[in-house]
Amino acid sequence: INNFSHFYGYDFLSFSGDSYIKGAVGFDIEVYRKNHFNFYANFANVGDDIYKKTSSWFSKPTYTGYAFGYGLETLIGPIEVKYSWSPETNATFWWVNLGFWF
Repeated sequence: INNFSHFYGYDFLSFSGDSYIKGAVGFDIEVYRKNHFNFYANFANVGDDIYKKTSSWFSKPTYTGYAFGYGLETLIGPIEVKYSWSPETNATFWWVNLGFWF
């Protein structure tokens, strides 16, 4: 549970390897007080021993995922709903977060 890492567009068992490199970018816009619209994109290369092969680090990402959503700041913490997808698999997922992640 402590090693869980978000990767939008895939479920957490979709790909495996003993190493990965991941990059992500996100935009969060507060359109009205305590109301947020956001967009996220993540890119990764996953495999076995990719840190030993320098060409694997800087190659075109084999996994990409995107998400957009809406969040609301409340007394118990943020409430967030996101829709995510991946162009490689055409898979879609819904994420719901209630409260803070610790």
